[in-house]
Amino acid sequence: MSLSNGTPYAALAAPFVSPDGREVVVTLVKGTFAVRAQGRVVLADEQAPVRVADVLHAPISEADPPLPGAPTESSIRYPSDLSPGKRGGDLVIVGEAIASKPVSFVDVMVQVREQRAPLRVHGERVYYRSLGRIAVGPAAPFERRRILYEYAYGGTATDASILEPRNPVGRGVARSSGELEGQPAPTIEHPAHPITSASDRPEPVGYGAISTSWLPRAAFAGTFDEAWQRTRLPLSPVDFDLRHHNVAHPSLQVPTPFAPGDEIRILGMSEKGLLAFDLPAIDVSVMARRDDGRWEEGRPVVDLVLVEPGRARFEVTARLVFSKGRGRTLLREVRIDG
Repeated sequence: MSLSNGTPYAALAAPFVSPDGREVVVTLVKGTFAVRAQGRVVLADEQAPVRVADVLHAPISEADPPLPGAPTESSIRYPSDLSPGKRGGDLVIVGEAIASKPVSFVDVMVQVREQRAPLRVHGERVYYRSLGRIAVGPAAPFERRRILYEYAYGGTATDASILEPRNPVGRGVARSSGELEGQPAPTIEHPAHPITSASDRPEPVGYGAISTSWLPRAAFAGTFDEAWQRTRLPLSPVDFDLRHHNVAHPSLQVPTPFAPGDEIRILGMSEKGLLAFDLPAIDVSVMARRDDGRWEEGRPVVDLVLVEPGRARFEVTARLVFSKGRGRTLLREVRIDG
């Protein structure tokens, strides 16, 4: 099958097996944009490629400390674009809390449409013993601090006997409170649910992509039991839920796909303070030719937006799925035109 892309955007047509076992071709169109003064959006000079695999976090520079655990245990920096579809849309934010001078914490906010997701980001702090309990100590001042799940509540006990399935790479999980004394404490929290001691176990928060093995995504994969092995293997379970492909934190998932003009506002993650822009239109059409010469036409739906506020840039990924077909209905060519 051939792919012809007549647009300035990145594109990919990839074979995939849908949850119901059908062979399909997922057509992805991805635009990268820059945000100028007054929220003016322009096409970026360099277009990010379509990602077919997750890209994990790594230290930004030699001065930036390595993340806890081995590289395979880190959170996702850039999620894969490849899936046969998802429920609604995902907004993923990759960046830092930024202050104009050293402070002990920064409040940040992401708004998409009418949805708001606030976070409070502290400087480095540790658990310490105070009045017979394990408390969270004062935060060190900072000017920039990455917003990562590694710094939020979660984690895995040292003997791996306990883990937080919503964020196994975070901080604060242990067999007993005493084991946390002297250990790094969470520095990212929801302002309404502050973490002040080892007994606090709030919902893990963040703006990044969620791994397929973390909750809630893992729960939507379905039931892999004996009945599945006997009647469905290698297909997905009958109770597979499309939300398994949603990569955003639940607070940044929107109920319907993105549309041109959708407002995105990000406070506290850029040097200007507020990054505000409206989503542009990805005005493309996709034509698919079958072996018998028939053509099908459709318009891809935008279901993933990834923003890097510190770079004043964002990516918009649109998706359209065709059946692969067989024999005379086999898909032979995909054309993308602007």
